[in-house]
Amino acid sequence: MFRQKLAFKVLVPLVLVLGGCGRNADIEAAKSLSRVGQEADVVFEKIADDFYQSCLRAADYTPLKSSNSEGINQDRITAEKECDGNPQVEQNSLDSVNHKPTPKDASQALTNGNLVIINYLIALGKLASDDLINYDPQLNSIEDSLNQIPEIQTDVVGAGTAIAQFLFRVFSEQERRSTLKDAVLANDQNLTSYIDGFSNAINKGYSKGALESEKLAVDDYYRSYLGSIINTVNSSNLEGIGVVLRDKTIVELDREWKTTKSTLVEKQKIADLYVEILKEISQDHHTIKEMYQKDEKPSSTQIRKMVKTYVKKLDKLVEQSNKVFKDNVTPKVK
Repeated sequence: MFRQKLAFKVLVPLVLVLGGCGRNADIEAAKSLSRVGQEADVVFEKIADDFYQSCLRAADYTPLKSSNSEGINQDRITAEKECDGNPQVEQNSLDSVNHKPTPKDASQALTNGNLVIINYLIALGKLASDDLINYDPQLNSIEDSLNQIPEIQTDVVGAGTAIAQFLFRVFSEQERRSTLKDAVLANDQNLTSYIDGFSNAINKGYSKGALESEKLAVDDYYRSYLGSIINTVNSSNLEGIGVVLRDKTIVELDREWKTTKSTLVEKQKIADLYVEILKEISQDHHTIKEMYQKDEKPSSTQIRKMVKTYVKKLDKLVEQSNKVFKDNVTPKVK
């Protein structure tokens, strides 16, 4: 199963990778680090799921229209259906494909894309501890899944697929023909390219894509209703309780507007922080490669120094995501 504690999937393997052995000191360090992120296994799943949820929320903010003969909420229903509509693919160039999958499919694709990184790190950890590598058959179709990620480029898909193919080769051999050093040297360029491209997809597709579109929907919604109320009351001769109710309604709607926008900004920050963590993992991997090229091997002290910064960020990420995504409910499969 892909789903394991992220702390085990990332922190433990990385400590073993950097240490390169299963000494008690390294194992204890790994356990200590894993406690920091014991709830972080669902963080990215929340981010990926929110790509679809954002589309549904934006649909809910479609203004009602009483003049619509099909129903005052028909526009909302139509917008929601578009979140599950058929994907469209447009070939733009030989180097890049502008994929327009459904938000629902894109959410699953983002989850699978993240799992390429996670499973590679698991494999490194097992190579470092001289353990046999498990392989999930879902990785066999990873190329098709990666192509569903918004804003993904063909070379990034190729890098992710190459990592999955490497995992299969090591798994199928079931021998120690591939060493940790071999793995790091062979995959560093692909991992760097993949994490850069995947991070870019998170940024453009989710942070500056889905969430920005939702912001626009939220703004249009509140401007429409606040404007309607203000224009109506300005043309009416309200007195006493009518004035109080009018002002209270305007204040409450304005507060809701600001709160909603603030939540969306917090979600963007969470996605940005996750991207930072991925890039630091990529940088650490590249540092390991350079040390191997020089026939050097990092010590346990170097391990803790490398991992310390993004462990703190992971701890912060867990806390923030538990608050911001607490109301997210994954919709049932239709």
